[in-house]
Amino acid sequence: MPLPDEAYARLLAFRTGLRHFERWSAQQARAAGLTPTHHQLLLAIRGHADPRGPTIGEVADYLTLRHHSAVELTDRAESAGLVQRDRSEADHRVVHLHLTAEGAERLEALTALHLEELARLASQVTVIWKGLGPVQPTHGYPGKPDSPCGPDSLGPVSVGIARIYDEPAPGQIRVLVDRLWPRGLSKAGPPFDEWVKDIAPSAELRMWYGHRPDRFTTFARRYRKELEKGPAFEALSALRVKAKSSPVLLLTASKDLERSGAAVLRDVLAGP
Repeated sequence: MPLPDEAYARLLAFRTGLRHFERWSAQQARAAGLTPTHHQLLLAIRGHADPRGPTIGEVADYLTLRHHSAVELTDRAESAGLVQRDRSEADHRVVHLHLTAEGAERLEALTALHLEELARLASQVTVIWKGLGPVQPTHGYPGKPDSPCGPDSLGPVSVGIARIYDEPAPGQIRVLVDRLWPRGLSKAGPPFDEWVKDIAPSAELRMWYGHRPDRFTTFARRYRKELEKGPAFEALSALRVKAKSSPVLLLTASKDLERSGAAVLRDVLAGP
């Protein structure tokens, strides 16, 4: 049965209202001396359920950013005195984010304005939303053989990162993604299931990067280009298939997981 004209009109009104609200929100953030993205970052930190604060990875999920973009955003917010990083006492590899007093004050003022605006819009949204029921698909869905999305649309991959020296956790395929053998690690019974050298950054790129934070953005962009062809692309494709069926943990010897090749690779695998 064809959808009624009213359904299209209501959906148009709803989406238009969302765009107007987002534009209004961005204006309020700028008036408070924040970029809209910084506002989202502060909200992601303050609204996180864990009192220890979210990790960079969790912030990236909230803001639908790639990991390296979340790192850069956090760096800028930290420089502006809005955010601070705290390493977990239980696990120094894990960094949690917290708001500074300045960041908390600005967010509280913005949140009060937003709640007032949402209260004003509530009645309009209810009227628009009424009657917009879900439309049932007619030709399969991802994961079924008759799906128009094909066999590759089996849902997101499960990929994490860790240092090679960390204690192994059960239920994960541990894959070393460094080009060089980790220092101090015995080759007798190594703590990983597979070593994929071809997927690692080239020696030239690795030496140029030198783990300098100011070069990470360029490093990530160049590394992504390397993953688009040759043995690196083939290794990436094989690893993506593996990650769709089992949780995969990418291992590196790098001390700075947030700015490592493994972090870039995880974003590539988890991306569309």
